[in-house]
Amino acid sequence: MFNPNAVYISPSSLGDFEKCPQAYYYKNVYRSPRGLKIQIINPALAIGQTVHDVLGQYLDLTPEKRTKDELFRIFEWIWTGVSGEKGGFLSVEEEKTGKERAVLMLERFLGNDHFKSATQVEIPSFPKAELGNDLILTGKLDWIEKDTDGYYHIIDFKTGKNEEKEGSQQLPIYSFLVSKIFNTDKIKTSYWYLDKDDTFVDIPQSDLTATFEMLKQKGEIIKMVRQTHSYRCQSGRESCWACRDILAVAQGKGKLVLMDPVNRKQEIYILIPEAPTVVSVAAGINTSGDELPF
Repeated sequence: MFNPNAVYISPSSLGDFEKCPQAYYYKNVYRSPRGLKIQIINPALAIGQTVHDVLGQYLDLTPEKRTKDELFRIFEWIWTGVSGEKGGFLSVEEEKTGKERAVLMLERFLGNDHFKSATQVEIPSFPKAELGNDLILTGKLDWIEKDTDGYYHIIDFKTGKNEEKEGSQQLPIYSFLVSKIFNTDKIKTSYWYLDKDDTFVDIPQSDLTATFEMLKQKGEIIKMVRQTHSYRCQSGRESCWACRDILAVAQGKGKLVLMDPVNRKQEIYILIPEAPTVVSVAAGINTSGDELPF
């Protein structure tokens, strides 16, 4: 049943809020005059989005269809959606370098035999867990399988050049989500840094009870902010490093390069040359991190 008072939280939205409430607002609440979310694209984000989308489609195939030719057929098709300005690439050479980096990550993925035969556990297309008091946890899992010892193994693909910071809540949150969906505490977690590692790295399992308490506490704060519309920049000024670019786009200072009203339901922008942060876009720096926003 639809709950009009429900507040959805995820690893990415929690991360946005912790950086700046105003960044959270423009990335998660605000809608353009067309009724769509807004997003800034840059090369790092385009590469990460592409690799995740390619692997998502590839791993949906049955093992016998997971061939190298099929993987790169999917890749070439998906890359057309981020080619040129649609991916924030401001030169042919910049796009060439970005595409080569994506190819290297996919080749590293193919070099690991694990996913040639592994089978993913069926999970809802929109996984969610009730936290109580109109709070709902959701998230997008890259891969989850069930080991022979009965453990649910979550593997998160990383496409950035930096490792996840110590204390990151992403895998603990995913663990809690899986624990609620499958009613289990037998969970294992791993990261796979595709930019540098040939296989995934196991991460110690978190305390599910502590994660639940953290989610409730932060979720209640976000809910209060949404109810009172108090999305002020954390700096106390008009904007900060975390929100200035997305605020500029909302104020009409970006260039619309792609509109997706069906799948991701968002408008994709780059910052026009006059914008003060265009240098960061040209350099391929994603000030909100170079991972996908979920």
